[in-house]
Amino acid sequence: MKSNFGFTLAEVLITLGIIGIVAALTIPALIQKNRVTTVETRLKKFYSSINQAIQMAEVKYGDKQNWTPKDTDEFWNIYIKPYLKYTDVENITATDSSGAKQYLVKLPDGSGFVMDIYFYAKPDGEITEQTNGGHFIFCPQVKDCRDGLDYTIMGKKQFLFGYWPNEALFNKNGKPFMKYHKGKGVEPYMAHWDGKEESLTDVAHFGCKEGSATAAYCTAVIQHNGWRIPKNYPFKF
Repeated sequence: MKSNFGFTLAEVLITLGIIGIVAALTIPALIQKNRVTTVETRLKKFYSSINQAIQMAEVKYGDKQNWTPKDTDEFWNIYIKPYLKYTDVENITATDSSGAKQYLVKLPDGSGFVMDIYFYAKPDGEITEQTNGGHFIFCPQVKDCRDGLDYTIMGKKQFLFGYWPNEALFNKNGKPFMKYHKGKGVEPYMAHWDGKEESLTDVAHFGCKEGSATAAYCTAVIQHNGWRIPKNYPFKF
């Protein structure tokens, strides 16, 4: 006698339902993990590439602390452009609080960064010295850099780096506040940092936390964790 084995419609529907539930639970986690990995990989790659470019420029132009670029144009064309692999560069209309011109540089892996190099000026507008420094705003996805600095997505889609190798900026009391950038290349933004690890997350203005005014220290938090997003990181990707 022959026996026919098969699944009933109810069994098929139950199986499909189970598959759907498992997919609904696992796919978002996989997407999140992939996004985290992309951020980690591109952050680390940018940090390495931009500082290699600066080191190669030093072979020709000497110690970066003694460079005297007058603006973003000169810094890019002399010290970065010849030594960095990129796909395109454009002058964007956004400017930071210093009024410096900003360049958007697009990188081969789909990421990009905005850079500005500027003069330090007194409140009355008098230019007193060159900082030989400025900001590098890195975006794992270049589209997130098109409008320049945006604190609403800092630590999520934008990551702030600083470049002040000669520590030329001072606070109102005449004390430098870039000591963790002195003598270095492009580093995670740590202006005003007091050196305490907890301050990277706790301080109101710069701390990497929900409700922070700028979340500027998020890049440093990731670097201090070996360029890995910490498990207790405050933002999702």
